[in-house]
This record gives sequence, structure tokens and C-alpha cells, in this order.
Amino acid sequence: MKGIKGQVSVVASHGRLQLRFRYAGKRYTLSIGLPDTIVNRKAAEAKARQIELDILSGNFDPTLAKYKPPANTKTEEERRR
Repeated sequence: MKGIKGQVSVVASHGRLQLRFRYAGKRYTLSIGLPDTIVNRKAAEAKARQIELDILSGNFDPTLAKYKPPANTKTEEERRR
């Protein structure tokens, strides 16, 4: 099934969350850097909605820098330790 134009999908790959979408004929994959948990899925879905809104409003950052988590972000599992 083909996704709707500008739709961002949250997928798990090797137990980690990623966002996948197409924009301007190019396929994008953005690793969220978080394990696949209920809480982290909610965070990934929020990031996906942000990207969708940016695409629709013409504010999409094709470098993905705007959407990448900060390098020092700890995962949910690391915070629990």
C-alpha cells in the first residue's frame, strides 16, 4: 500500500525506532535513536507529525538536522539506570 503524500511512518528496525517518508521524490529514513517502547513510540509519532506539518507548510528541512535528537540524549532505558 502506498502512503499518502507527506505521510511519515514510524517503524521499528532491529528494536530501534525510525521515521520513513518520501519528499520531493527522495526517500528519507531518520533514526530516532530510541528503543521500541510505548513511550518512545509516542515521542516518535510526535516527531513524525512535526515533519508532516513542515512538509505541508513548506518548512521541511531536507538535511534533517532540525529533526535529529541532540547527540547527548539518553534513551529511556539509560534514564532508568
